[in-house]
Amino acid sequence: MARGDVLSHIDESELVALTRDLVRIPSVFRRDDPAANEAAVADYIRRWFETEGFAVEIQQVAPGRENVVAWIGDSGGGPCLLLEGHTDVVTEGDPREWAHPPFAAELRDGRIHGRGAADMKGGLAAAMIAAGAIKRSGRTLGGRLVVGALVDEEGDMLGVRHLCQTPIGRALSAAIICEPEQNELCLEQRGVVWARVTVHGRMAHGAMPEAGVNPIQGLGALLREVPRLERRLRRLCGRSRYLRPPTVTPTVVQAPLVGVPQSNVIPSTAVATLDIRLTPGPEEPAVAREIDGACRAAAESCPGITIDWTPVNGFRLATRVPRGEPLVRAMVAGVREATGRQARFGGVPGSTDGTILRMTLGIPIVTCGPGHRLIPHQVNEYVDVAELVDAARIYTASSVKFLEQ
Repeated sequence: MARGDVLSHIDESELVALTRDLVRIPSVFRRDDPAANEAAVADYIRRWFETEGFAVEIQQVAPGRENVVAWIGDSGGGPCLLLEGHTDVVTEGDPREWAHPPFAAELRDGRIHGRGAADMKGGLAAAMIAAGAIKRSGRTLGGRLVVGALVDEEGDMLGVRHLCQTPIGRALSAAIICEPEQNELCLEQRGVVWARVTVHGRMAHGAMPEAGVNPIQGLGALLREVPRLERRLRRLCGRSRYLRPPTVTPTVVQAPLVGVPQSNVIPSTAVATLDIRLTPGPEEPAVAREIDGACRAAAESCPGITIDWTPVNGFRLATRVPRGEPLVRAMVAGVREATGRQARFGGVPGSTDGTILRMTLGIPIVTCGPGHRLIPHQVNEYVDVAELVDAARIYTASSVKFLEQ
């Protein structure tokens, strides 16, 4: 059966309906609400795959938080390709700020509107439809195609960390990460370290500062070190054709850490979080040394304070995949066949589940999915139907090409 016949099994109306159904199921994780998680959307996806005749594995990651992993084909020594998406979405914020209700999944002017339409239930639906098209076509694969609908990408990435420890995860050869990147083939993505810095001083009365040591002054010294730290990391990291240079951005400042803030009390501790984004190049120890140096310089400028830091959720280093990788070659051919256009290459400005797959399993990853890369986490999120259809076709053609090798 020709590959073109496989593409003919993609139904645009089915893809649109599936995307809208997924968006209509709110899956914002809220720690203070036991019912606010990915359970309902995971159940929908599980039933969809079972109806289509896929083998399905449910992985319990945390209470109410289940990975749904479905597959066709038998690896049998052949390659195993993952189409990966996540089922959680970020908060909708104030619904009154939306032009369309955030979970109504309204279809207007060729766009599906709603929280998660681009990030990333559209990409997940495209992956499901692509796998379904291959199965319906009767195409025999020279390996296994896996679709992973994983939890907690927007949080601690518990879903993908769990997958990497399972037999089906450890058998993966490569992965397409279906995040919204305007269907570009993103071969690089920036890494991230959330450095939580704690400054220790000594509590005292605000009228008698000489009796204590003010950690907020140490925090100020640390913030003054941020531009220098950023410059040092830029020298340390490699230059990228697709990614902006490393950045260091303070995102959280808090004092005191314990107790009630009071205007006449110097706190004993102050905390800041630095959002550090990296391009490919250095390993974890080299990055840690630079952060250590910034903390040491800040502490030396404020006698009496001490500073320590810890990486929240560990290090997620930047990733890079060469163009010569079989997955990249398969996707270049897949884009041409699916759309009639040449592949466009790019880079992911943030970190994705693919970061964990690359770091933990060492497999090649390419991030490619429908949706404008600037729209995630904003109000009035949407995905263009035309991009959605192209994504499903790209995943289908690329999967068949990769699993024929």
